[in-house]
Amino acid sequence: MMPMRCPNDGNLLKSTNSSSSKCTACYEEDDKKQGRKCDHCNFSFHEECMNLNLPSHHKHTLKLANYYQCHLCHDDEPKVLYRCSQCDFNICIPCARKPLIINQAKAHKHELQQIPIKLSFTCDACGFFSSDYPCICHQCCFITHRKCIFLPRVIYINRHDHRVSHVSSLGPGNWICGICHEPVQGGYVAYSCLICSYVVHSKCATDRYIWDGRELEGKPEEEEEGKPFEVIDQNLIKHFSHEHNLEASLGLQEDKHCYACTISFNSERCYRCTQCDFMLHVACANLPLRKRHLISRRQLNLHVNYSSAKFTYFSCDACERYCTGFKYANYIFGFQIDVRCASITDAFKHESHPHWLFPFKSYESRRKCTVCDSVHEVHLRCIINHGACGGFTLCFKCATLPTQLVRHKYDDHPLSLGYGEGNANSTYCCGVCEEEGFPERGFYWCRDCNSTLHTKCVFTNLLHPRPGYTLKIRDKGTFELLPNNSLSRPTCYECKNHCIGDLVLKSQVNKSVFMCSSCVFPEK
Repeated sequence: MMPMRCPNDGNLLKSTNSSSSKCTACYEEDDKKQGRKCDHCNFSFHEECMNLNLPSHHKHTLKLANYYQCHLCHDDEPKVLYRCSQCDFNICIPCARKPLIINQAKAHKHELQQIPIKLSFTCDACGFFSSDYPCICHQCCFITHRKCIFLPRVIYINRHDHRVSHVSSLGPGNWICGICHEPVQGGYVAYSCLICSYVVHSKCATDRYIWDGRELEGKPEEEEEGKPFEVIDQNLIKHFSHEHNLEASLGLQEDKHCYACTISFNSERCYRCTQCDFMLHVACANLPLRKRHLISRRQLNLHVNYSSAKFTYFSCDACERYCTGFKYANYIFGFQIDVRCASITDAFKHESHPHWLFPFKSYESRRKCTVCDSVHEVHLRCIINHGACGGFTLCFKCATLPTQLVRHKYDDHPLSLGYGEGNANSTYCCGVCEEEGFPERGFYWCRDCNSTLHTKCVFTNLLHPRPGYTLKIRDKGTFELLPNNSLSRPTCYECKNHCIGDLVLKSQVNKSVFMCSSCVFPEK
């Protein structure tokens, strides 16, 4: 055998009759095959993988190359493959072993031939135009992407709670994709829900960030989830999150907050514990036990985020605030989201913009919120791309601010969320920090006395915390949440300024130590 060097570090590759790791070319393990490996890294390969005869796969000579993407299967995992530098064509070992003739009756009734030459074409399966290496039927002039031939038949995606199924044609109609919100042509392959009218492009549905990679054809449906509570009588329920029965009542409770969403109660009905201060909005009591959301490819489960001894908190992956209420989470994949953010899964109407906004997740880069200028991966976006609407983006932090507040320590009247309607060029002074503000960034205001407050001064980065509980904070100790309502505001141990805001944290170890919630939970 001719001497060969490792493409990673240039060291000579040694001949071996066994391998303790996968072949870098075919990603298979077979210790009976002759191979070579590098003693300094994990690079190893089978001898037969390096000597494949590939005259039919391309018109030019193919040479071994390291860590390119295969143009046929589009596998993102880096591996050794064959490459034509003249045509910029790459083919991995598994694809090179496959025949160029493909029989896939579910995709097309005739044989399809893989063309190893890049062509510009409109795919007859998905309807998208692209430059790719197509598969062609010579009998009926059918041309398609290779990946469209092997599309899964039944899948779950993270934008919809039901399964979606592969359909060869939607038929006539004004179809809109539930993911990108662009039109779906009825004559092409798509995915649709058999329970409701939800449809998506095949390209969008099988995106690696949308689909979890599981083919569900022939597999039974997931067990139907249970109910979040049991009805005892007309006004009494037993909720899964609490040990006592909850009684239906009006939510006119001063300084009381919902344990699930942590928002204070207005005049709406709620469920209140008959033995303690546990309370839930009616809507929060009916939250589903399982949910799908764009932050995760896998289903999320509803978790109760409190205990009787220590009040815990978590960081929401959507709004990036610290939250103290219930959450939807998948601990295996490390995703968690507060219930208010989890409620936004589709078209959303917000006071800051005249058009409907749609949820997106930017995987390559973060987008700046038009309202607050913060940058986020998960956001809402206006899909009208012209005029003043072009590029309008709203982060989940701004989207989930309450539109009405019953009361606030700086004002005795109800407060409303506003965006300077009709006064876009005016400014105002915040009643908390006494700094200037701009209407388009959002503010709370009182209709009775015309006072204004920054949204960030009303709600810190610790989302709607409830006073009277203790927080165990990493590297800082255990603190109690107290109302910041004394005549002489305490001095923050961290920033040395007087604590502002509704709540202050008091150390349970050193009773003279106080901290601002903004110092403990800074902006990310």
